[in-house]
Amino acid sequence: MKYTTRATVALATVLALPVSAETLNEALPDEYKDGIEVAVFNDWPPDEFVVDGELVGWSVDIAREMETRLGVPFNYVGTSFDAIIPGLIGKRFDAGFSSFGSTSERLKQLDFVAQRKIGTAFGIPVSSDLDITTESDACGHTIAVISGSWDNQLLDKLSQEKCVDAGLEPVDIQQHQNQNAAELAVQSGRAEATLASSAKMAYLAQQTGDFRVSTLVLDPVYSNIGVRKGDQLGQVMADAIQTMIDDGTYQKIMEKWNLADSGMLERAVLITEENPEE
Repeated sequence: MKYTTRATVALATVLALPVSAETLNEALPDEYKDGIEVAVFNDWPPDEFVVDGELVGWSVDIAREMETRLGVPFNYVGTSFDAIIPGLIGKRFDAGFSSFGSTSERLKQLDFVAQRKIGTAFGIPVSSDLDITTESDACGHTIAVISGSWDNQLLDKLSQEKCVDAGLEPVDIQQHQNQNAAELAVQSGRAEATLASSAKMAYLAQQTGDFRVSTLVLDPVYSNIGVRKGDQLGQVMADAIQTMIDDGTYQKIMEKWNLADSGMLERAVLITEENPEE
């Protein structure tokens, strides 16, 4: 399903762009001169989500700004998380805005353009006595996550290393197709908590009043845009983010979404299998 993106207050105009913006367009591979197919996860507020049929979120704002700076149209397609990586590999999509974690497995097929750093936290019903302040506090409890997500993999590792290897009950990992389903499982009592990005959990708590966020925040990592492995588009997108950092636009986007914190980038980062950290 295709969506439009909600027009936001212009953070930079074509006339105000730095001279290097012209270079961004020139650096685009010829195959992208007529446009870029962009997959956007449609169920991950405040990063990427849908309001009244339109894609919104801080990651979507970065995409919109990038579209202006590259000088080519982005064709936005809202879709489920699990459809994006196969779509990139199969060349249905050219870039995926899905707040990806750059796992070693994913780096065998994709490169990643960092957008910011975000940790992972538990969303717990305000009515629950469950308190997760250490990793072992999750052992033996039913936690709902998106199947195949970074959070799913992180919880698998936690369950093995902090629970099973320590002689404790493993985490009962309940997998769902999307985050709404994971949250519904918690609200209906089928799961005791959900696990997702700390920004996502804070937004959920603020919007619903039904959840609180664990004091435990796990493994702050880069939240990324995905592109095909070795595609020059990745470097061009990273360079576009650098221009946003340099002229203050990046910080304005983060401030708009109450994310102007230590997770903001100080410089653009392209993550590859050969350079997994930077």
